[in-house]
Amino acid sequence: MTQRSTSQQSSSGQPMVRNVVRTRIPTRHGEFMLYYYENRPDNKEHLALVKGDVEGALDVPVRVHSECLTGDVFGSMRCDCGDQLDRALAIIGGSECGVLLYLRQEGRGIGLLKKLQAYNLQDQGLDTVEANLRLGHREDERDYGIAAAILKDLKVHSVRLITNNPRKIGELRELGVDVTERIPIEIPFNAENEGYLRTKARKMQHLLSLRMNAEESTEFVFIEPLLDRLEAHRQSESAAPFVTLAYAQSLDGSIALDAGCGDELRSERAVRLTDFLRARHDALLLGINTVLSDDPQLPPVGEFGPAPRAVVLDKTLRFPLDARLLSGDGGKPIIITTEEAPPERMAELSERGAQVVVTGKNEHGMVDLRATLQVLRGMGLRSIMVEGGGAVINCFLRDRLVDYCVITVTPKLIGGVKAVSEPCQSVDRPLLCIDKCHYHALDNDIIVHGALERT
Repeated sequence: MTQRSTSQQSSSGQPMVRNVVRTRIPTRHGEFMLYYYENRPDNKEHLALVKGDVEGALDVPVRVHSECLTGDVFGSMRCDCGDQLDRALAIIGGSECGVLLYLRQEGRGIGLLKKLQAYNLQDQGLDTVEANLRLGHREDERDYGIAAAILKDLKVHSVRLITNNPRKIGELRELGVDVTERIPIEIPFNAENEGYLRTKARKMQHLLSLRMNAEESTEFVFIEPLLDRLEAHRQSESAAPFVTLAYAQSLDGSIALDAGCGDELRSERAVRLTDFLRARHDALLLGINTVLSDDPQLPPVGEFGPAPRAVVLDKTLRFPLDARLLSGDGGKPIIITTEEAPPERMAELSERGAQVVVTGKNEHGMVDLRATLQVLRGMGLRSIMVEGGGAVINCFLRDRLVDYCVITVTPKLIGGVKAVSEPCQSVDRPLLCIDKCHYHALDNDIIVHGALERT
């Protein structure tokens, strides 16, 4: 699709950028329009990946990304560029609209040859800044004038800049870009890029907390599509929490108990995956039958980080006063109930530290899940992992409230209670399908995961 040639003028009155063509680009993060720009100042070909309608839009999520062949294309672990590119696309893809500018400024503007020579100097002991200076360059030679010109051409009014670099914010503002907010995009470091990132923080004032890339992240790297969506949701302004449905079933589609999560079904590594995912959500939602049959307990800090806040759906407050969720040093549970709950029971649970919240019932006489999610969002809980048993699984699927599924299929035949026993299709609603489904083997178990589109 050929695009009109709207441009910003340089001081000489000549066009600074010219959009020559644009075309549709479907990606795993959603569909974008790819804009190809020519320009006079450096005669390089710059690109803009645009999600949605950004013309006249305010507070648009924008990433100004400088080309890094080694990181973006080959997955080099010497830098964080490729991971940042992927994370930025996930953030923009999860937003209503957004822009990723891909500027041909390899090696912070010194070019590919000098960048590779700088790598050799770094292997000899120099840091990234010292290597650039040894080669006769400044520590950072990038120019964001092209970025400002492209944003003006796209008619973006103001941006939320996806960056850790305060200098980039300052330069874009000087060039007339209204940067209203910074969206952090920190990637945990590894053994190869730790020195590189520490130099960026120490000598170039990048805003980094320098979190260690934990060993478990490589063990569960296959679940990154979910982690990317969680990160994108955290950076979005969505009014609803992100809901991940996670459960285990046998080959015949059964779960061990109507209220259980099926730990006895899964391999040790599959159980570890569940613990890993719990630590990446703000809350863990269970049905009251799980509490009654399993009496679960969430440690305040586990192997993979802090435990999520426990949320229990309990229509009539059958929650035991001696339940382990009420003990320990972790956060006390949130119990979502209805007007059927006895007031005296509410008082007893509140005295033991539980936070009891009354919501309405849905047309099926159960706790209203949409109202529950609104309550949790109001408490600042942005991501919810739903385990529960068959009843809870069916309710969330029936109401189309699931964003992502993680289903462990174990090679056992047990019969009994079906994980999903109610129809997921009706006259006015299409069949529920996992989009771009992923499969991964953990020992003998198969992890099936992917996104569900809410309707």
